[in-house]
Amino acid sequence: MNDSGAVIIGAYIKITGVQDKQVFNAISNEQGHFSFQNLKGSNSAYDISVSYIGYSKYTLQNYKVNTSGENKLKITLSATANDLSQVVVIGYGTVKKPDITGSVSIITTKDLQNQPATRIDQMLQGRAPGVYIKSTNGAPGSPTTIRIRGSRSISATNEPIYVIDGVVDPGGTNLNSINPDDIESIDVLKDASTTAIYGSRASNGVVLITTKKGTPGKESFHFSTNQGFSDLVKKPKMMNAKEFIDFINEDHTYSGTALLYPTQNSIDSILNIVGPNGTNWMDAATQRASFSSYELSTSGGIAGNHGYTYFLSGNVVDQEGIIRNTDFKRYQARFNFTKNFSSKVSLGLNLNVSGTNQNLNNINLGSNSGWYISYLFIPPTMPIHKADGSYETYNPIWYTGGNIDNPVAIEDKITNKAAVNNMLGNFYLQYEPFAGLKLKSTLGVNLINQRTNYYSPTDMPSKIANNNMIGSASSDSYNTLSIINENTATYTKSFKDHHVDFLFGTSYQTKKVDRLYASASGLTNDITQFNNLGVALQDNRGIASNLDENTVVSFLGRANYDYRKRYYLTFTARRDGASNFADSKKWGFFPSGAVKWRIANESFYENSKIKDVMSDLAVRVSYGLSGNQGISDYQSLASLSSNSSAYIFGTSQSLVLGYTQGQVANNTLTWETTGQLDIGLDAEFLNGRLNFTADYYHMLSKDLLLTVQIPAQTGYGSRLENLGKSLNEGFDFSVSGDVIRGRDFRWTASINISTNKQTVTDIGPLTKVLLDGGIGYGIQTSFLEKGVPLGANYGVDYAGTWKTQAEVDNELAKSTGDRQYVSVPANYRPGGPKYVDYNHDGNLDATDYHYLAPANPTMYGGFGSTLSYKRLSLDFFFQFNTGNKQFNAMEFFAGMGTGLTNQMEYMVNRWSAENPNSDIPSVESRDNIPGSRLLHNASLLRLKTAQISYSLKGLFAKNIIKDLNVFVSGNNLLLWTKYNGFDPETNSGGSSSTIVATDNGNYPNSRTITFGANLNF
Repeated sequence: MNDSGAVIIGAYIKITGVQDKQVFNAISNEQGHFSFQNLKGSNSAYDISVSYIGYSKYTLQNYKVNTSGENKLKITLSATANDLSQVVVIGYGTVKKPDITGSVSIITTKDLQNQPATRIDQMLQGRAPGVYIKSTNGAPGSPTTIRIRGSRSISATNEPIYVIDGVVDPGGTNLNSINPDDIESIDVLKDASTTAIYGSRASNGVVLITTKKGTPGKESFHFSTNQGFSDLVKKPKMMNAKEFIDFINEDHTYSGTALLYPTQNSIDSILNIVGPNGTNWMDAATQRASFSSYELSTSGGIAGNHGYTYFLSGNVVDQEGIIRNTDFKRYQARFNFTKNFSSKVSLGLNLNVSGTNQNLNNINLGSNSGWYISYLFIPPTMPIHKADGSYETYNPIWYTGGNIDNPVAIEDKITNKAAVNNMLGNFYLQYEPFAGLKLKSTLGVNLINQRTNYYSPTDMPSKIANNNMIGSASSDSYNTLSIINENTATYTKSFKDHHVDFLFGTSYQTKKVDRLYASASGLTNDITQFNNLGVALQDNRGIASNLDENTVVSFLGRANYDYRKRYYLTFTARRDGASNFADSKKWGFFPSGAVKWRIANESFYENSKIKDVMSDLAVRVSYGLSGNQGISDYQSLASLSSNSSAYIFGTSQSLVLGYTQGQVANNTLTWETTGQLDIGLDAEFLNGRLNFTADYYHMLSKDLLLTVQIPAQTGYGSRLENLGKSLNEGFDFSVSGDVIRGRDFRWTASINISTNKQTVTDIGPLTKVLLDGGIGYGIQTSFLEKGVPLGANYGVDYAGTWKTQAEVDNELAKSTGDRQYVSVPANYRPGGPKYVDYNHDGNLDATDYHYLAPANPTMYGGFGSTLSYKRLSLDFFFQFNTGNKQFNAMEFFAGMGTGLTNQMEYMVNRWSAENPNSDIPSVESRDNIPGSRLLHNASLLRLKTAQISYSLKGLFAKNIIKDLNVFVSGNNLLLWTKYNGFDPETNSGGSSSTIVATDNGNYPNSRTITFGANLNF
């Protein structure tokens, strides 16, 4: 029983003979009883241990047994905070780690303490086997992309779903609202046995986030603070002013235009203004940014049939961005509460409220589309300010020269703010009519109000220069309401050596998103900005609105069985109905099964000597189906699209608003389905001192959702189809344990390594499908093709430069089928880039583009250690990935000699008449061809976190302060990579399902160092 007198069902009892070491096991039944019969008389004493989830382990040594009669023993287990190294949170329940039959990665708050990060996903990079996490950009509060065991989908999402205290959040929209210090554990469900309970949304994995609860009888007050700064880790190497002057004069000489700096006096004049190195626009636009965080919490409770627990916390975060005038502020509070009304009835509440405010980035960070105003591309000979102190506007290399708003002016003048208010709550009521049966009903609400306001004032420098002093503004508002109701029944029963538990339930979730957008231009003053858009003339106003709704209805069930904690069976099934598919295809069924053999509990193993070394050993196998319905709403329905010039009416032949065909109906559209096989091995050495887990997985996804072109005569351009298959397979390994356990010194270490191989195995009648166009200027770097990984890098093999005109003439003299090298027509000249003619047709075009390298790593993981000596502790963690490559899109301008932008430093060694052997293209070689020269090794090794802490516990104010810990902590501290951009861990594709490795002007990642303290009262 527990310390409140209630019986405990399913407790695991183990007795070991003191003399012969023979082991017996039992499980408590619905009355809390257990029994052992026919104990050998050779033992007069036994060591007894009892364990159960949520309770401290009970041990009793040398218990004397009366071998001729009956022995009675009453055992009371004391409630404690979940021992998260032994408890795994799974869908709609928990299970002890030794009893789990599927593949789950477990991360606890102990692994993440004191990290200077605002989002929990940023803190998980490299820490979970099989989970690859990549930053989309480094702006404060920005999300990541997460791939659990690779990418499967093309047009549907590849992101996992998040379940936060039981509330399903498919897109992870609430991660900015949660304080990482409030989180107790994160459990990542990876195989079909564990994910199938979430059915049609679980093929990409499930991330379960459990927040902290109070502990009965343990009152606690906690305060922590973190203060520090962030800066750039790495910068691309660009030309300085002197190098640029030489380059741009050479460019103008080649182009036959007047030199920008024709005389030494003109060169000296500009260098006197900007200095010998010129304007460093990266330094001008970035800053050393401050970081500040405060957190206060209290928790506790009272045990018993009328007891309760509570956890109350508040958090304030203020983080500046390394791009000037960008930041992220969060104000957050949480209240978690449980209450027992009797031994049978209880309720619980988890409530999180937050408000975030962000100043968003406004400058171009290096994208091809913004080359003329980017802080990477503007010439270093352009000063920030004029002599009178006003902003310089004249860009001498914007074609023949023109007025722009330079990056510093944009940062100082433009307003771009985002505010988000969020309430995430979950309430449950539980009734236990008799021992073993629990009925639970939950209601979850997720309410998000979001508004983004933008204003460009009348006095922007380029507007002054062009005598066009008008302002522009916009306001964009979203309201999201998601409601989920789930009702479950769980039944647990133990009889003799058998243990079973069953789960049955229903789920209903609906989500509604409405949007209102308005804009205005031609504003003549800056007084009201975006707060009175109606003052603009009607022709200068814009307005848009839309409403999206979807619903998922589900029936779910799970059955677990084990015999003597040796043989385990798990069967899971979920039937989902989703509104965003065709009428005849809305329902799907997703079953799974798993078996496990815990070899260490076999009698032959328990009595063997290997048990002393390998204390636990188990193998498990699972297979099942899960789905993916991560597409936009209404994709199966026909639609009409508004068009302001759709019809011509009247004698004046005026164009008027009308509706035209928008989307063709698809009556067969349904979800993707992934079948996954997982084979795993779990081993424990030296009674838990060392733990090892290995998994092999094989995932086949079919009915992939893909947007395909359809014949133009239908009146439509494309539609979403279920077409194709993909394959993912690989291994996950993890090892953790105590290397040294000394009285004063302790060293714990962990490492995880994962491999992934992904392949498109079928795309129906299609042969090659273009996936991206985000770089611009017709540059195509990713295609879908059978036998190639999803999102792979495509292009042509770079073959250096044409060294002489004779070499060019000799190649062009060959018949087209015999040519080995090709170029765009303008680059058949000395110094022009040449490429291998892949299809041997004598021309360079998209038909030559072929698979070059994977965009996703083939191996990734992390490793770290914690070393503690008395009061001093050092903790560090490295993440790594290898096998992937990435295009640095800025090089399509800055690495190809165009006179429109500054160039990367290596262009100093470009081909020229004085440097005729160089394989770096000459001036004016820009051709928008994705050559392998611009595709870089994106492997990396990063010192992700490091921390030094010192405990002052017991040194002063012992009656008030229970513990005091001071620390220095860092995030993204060091980076080793061959990539020549800011950081290979970036993605211009954002949350794109397939584009995961494009660097086209992203907010760079930063290094953060903080100083802090934790106090417990």
